[in-house]
Amino acid sequence: MSNKSKKATLGGNDGSQSKLSKQRAHDSQDYSAFKVVLFYCSLIVFLPVITFFALKGFLLERFFTMSDMKVNIGSAVGAVAALHIALGVYIYRAYFGDSKTSQFKED
Repeated sequence: MSNKSKKATLGGNDGSQSKLSKQRAHDSQDYSAFKVVLFYCSLIVFLPVITFFALKGFLLERFFTMSDMKVNIGSAVGAVAALHIALGVYIYRAYFGDSKTSQFKED
């Protein structure tokens, strides 16, 4: 094997290692972003539903003597409040960001 082909083989291996490590960093960032988006989407979807049925079934009907209409209205107001809290947490995280995420320069 000539020196020229050895250099090409070694240089190509180093370049592929660099590309592989960059790809793994991108994949890790993408997976982290996916987990965050999945968490907030599930929070925004399921928290109001859980809040509605928890207020209706466990709190308002059992402990307060209210009509069915007032129980439903109170549960709906609680669900809307839970939705606003979940959206507020999402917006706060999006605006102020996560301090441990790092931006890196690509060449």
